[in-house]
Amino acid sequence: MGTVNTSDTGRAGGTGDGGGDRGPGLALTPVSALLTAAAGMALVIGVAAVFFYGDFPPARVRNSVALWVFAVVAAFTAVAVRRRIADGEVGLDRSQMSPVFIARAAVLGKACSWLGALVGGGYLGLTVYVLIRYPSLLAAQEDAPGALVCTAAGVCVAVAGVVLERCCLVPPGDADPDGRRSGAQAM
Repeated sequence: MGTVNTSDTGRAGGTGDGGGDRGPGLALTPVSALLTAAAGMALVIGVAAVFFYGDFPPARVRNSVALWVFAVVAAFTAVAVRRRIADGEVGLDRSQMSPVFIARAAVLGKACSWLGALVGGGYLGLTVYVLIRYPSLLAAQEDAPGALVCTAAGVCVAVAGVVLERCCLVPPGDADPDGRRSGAQAM
């Protein structure tokens, strides 16, 4: 899952003049990529709804429960990780937060951000369709609340995931003498 820094030599993990090898790490998820994925998914589902809306399962508010759970878990984890890093309570002692846990939390944040972008974008496409068809179609009137709530839940999951991922960054002052950063690093 990690990415390897490439240098000017074009080799993975090389030591060219362009910057040095930082080793494997987890690259931050670009918000622009999440927005692009959400827009793409909205377009795909919106077009599919035009042709196949009668075959779609009903959009219910209860469909959003799992998304809200992911959003809450990611948000609470972000708060806990940020507090522990700020207090200097990261380490291998039992009273400290494990760097491995922080690395896993960064992966959870990345997964939540993509899940929220894709699912939220899909429900956004459905929401646009049902709101356009709301005055003339009873099924659209029934699906509108569920589609709106699921879109909001998807956005919340994506935001919580991005925040969690960024909370797992190692502060800039934690570099080893050779320039490598220690701990769980999301870059």
